Amino acid sequence: MRKRLKTVAHVVLFLLAFIVFYLGLGIGLTRDPNLGTALWALAAAIVLGNLFWIYRTRPQRQ
Repeated sequence: MRKRLKTVAHVVLFLLAFIVFYLGLGIGLTRDPNLGTALWALAAAIVLGNLFWIYRTRPQRQ
């Protein structure tokens, strides 16, 4: 059960990063390029943080 919840959490984080990236694209093209770039950076931080979490909590081989 715990592994299933962790998988769902990772999927949700990747979807959140995609949504933030897409919003950054829209805002950057229509309103403010600086805010769009900041949202892209936030999306990248979400993805990198999620990948770091996956790396840190993977089972260790012996």
